[in-house]
Amino acid sequence: MTLMRASTVPVLFIALWFLLALVPAGLAELTSDEGYYWFYAMSLQWGYYDHPPFLALMTKVGTLMFPGELGVRFFTAALSTLGLLIVFTLLPRDRGTRWTAFVIVLSLPLLNYLSVVVMPDGPLMFFSVVFLYAYKRFLDKEDRFAVILLGVAMALMAYSKYHGALVVLFTVLSNPSLLRSRKFHTALLVALIGFLPHLWWQYQNHFVTFEYHIRGRATGLTTRYLFEYLSQQVIAISPGLIFVPFVVKTRDPFERALKFISIGTLGFFLLATLRGFVHTHWTSIALYPIILLAVPFYRSWSTRIWFYALFVPFGVALLLLRTYLVYPIFPITHMGIDYYHDRDAWAEDIRDVAGDDRVLFPENFRQAPLYSFYSGRTGVALFRDASRQSQYELWQYEDSLQGTSVTWVLGHVFAGADSLRTRMGPTVYHAQFADFSSYNNIMITADAPDTIEHGRDTLPVMLTILNHRSTALAFPTTPAGEQPRLVVRIMGQTSDTAFTLRGLSPADAIEPETSRVSRVDLPVAFLESGRYRIAFAIHADPLSYSWNSEAAVFTVD
Repeated sequence: MTLMRASTVPVLFIALWFLLALVPAGLAELTSDEGYYWFYAMSLQWGYYDHPPFLALMTKVGTLMFPGELGVRFFTAALSTLGLLIVFTLLPRDRGTRWTAFVIVLSLPLLNYLSVVVMPDGPLMFFSVVFLYAYKRFLDKEDRFAVILLGVAMALMAYSKYHGALVVLFTVLSNPSLLRSRKFHTALLVALIGFLPHLWWQYQNHFVTFEYHIRGRATGLTTRYLFEYLSQQVIAISPGLIFVPFVVKTRDPFERALKFISIGTLGFFLLATLRGFVHTHWTSIALYPIILLAVPFYRSWSTRIWFYALFVPFGVALLLLRTYLVYPIFPITHMGIDYYHDRDAWAEDIRDVAGDDRVLFPENFRQAPLYSFYSGRTGVALFRDASRQSQYELWQYEDSLQGTSVTWVLGHVFAGADSLRTRMGPTVYHAQFADFSSYNNIMITADAPDTIEHGRDTLPVMLTILNHRSTALAFPTTPAGEQPRLVVRIMGQTSDTAFTLRGLSPADAIEPETSRVSRVDLPVAFLESGRYRIAFAIHADPLSYSWNSEAAVFTVD
């Protein structure tokens, strides 16, 4: 029997890849992040709290085309397949090279995962390989098509995920002469013009996404995540690939760009571990460059047994993983992997106790949209701290809940709660609040003296509580049987004290779009000389403290 012609093999392989992605995409239940991205797509905008908007756009179009999980994930599978098509156009077309590429692609863990599960890395990877294709053409011809395609690819990488800037940065570092090229400047201008609508949205929303990624996710200097990052990347990219960019010799500017992107990305996120946790998939922009470097590297190896020993076991394991996404063939219940199964039953169990109520999952923006997706009812998450919020805060969902019947669902016991053992496994605790009120986004301003004498009994502070809502700011009794409380926090260099100033009752209600000014006298006789900060909160169990004021500063002399 004659071998199939080499020119037909990639088409069949691409079809197989699409099928391998599409089946679990349509049959596996949504992961926690995917539910949140589906929530994005409910309203298309030029930006979102956590990410740029392309992910929401492709999810929205997919759900208009197909129902259920397949609609959410369709374009993830499609863009992954189209990305591989472009990769194959950048590889030599002989049969041996292509079969080497097939084995590598099928055994690359992170690439297989991102071909099914919706993440912003999916479109980012696709547009990054479009950028590589355009850059190769730019190096060969510098024609108008290459220039425009470069600019469009850069803009769409930015619309997918901000990490796309690293692809451009490391490409320029690999070829500094680009900075002197007018045509490359034109490509940058095209990208900037295309990205302006998102920048305008960020300006209108006080650069909320930039603020979150630059400041909200960073921690102090630490090395606790370093080993975890290294071990995860070895598995995610595979031991047979992760070393290739460091040892391969490049032959031209294009291969040098591939090497710079691969090593630069891995190195950048290695340094990022010093400021906080780095998710495994953040290095996804290095995958296609590594494949393009690894295929000729392994194609030229004389000892083929090592190639198969490094990659075939991973391929078999990934086939089993794809099967597990659809059917739980292994009794694995750690690390949240079981969340791929029985989420619909979990949502149905909660709906049975909540009825038509909106369901509040405090500070859990992953469970709230999954409940909405699988129950057809409204789930809402609320955050108390401005340093970490979600799209629910940006769309002011909290205001829409006031005065309505809401069922609270938490993962721990709280006063007045009943327990529910869900069919997914975890036990949740729930209680109904027939006249819901919350205060996370209510602003309090404090006017306090700058200095007080040491030994003074009280500190007079004028508080202004602003009700921006179209409904009255009410203070009803909580399901725990308690009244909301006005709380103060006094923070010194060596002390941090919080205590209740007074309870708040229905008589303290504030009319819509008005404010109330009142004086409170803080007991400060116990304070030593020094500098202090004070902040105020309205607290209602079982919701966590929501610090509603900026910290005011005073000095005890």
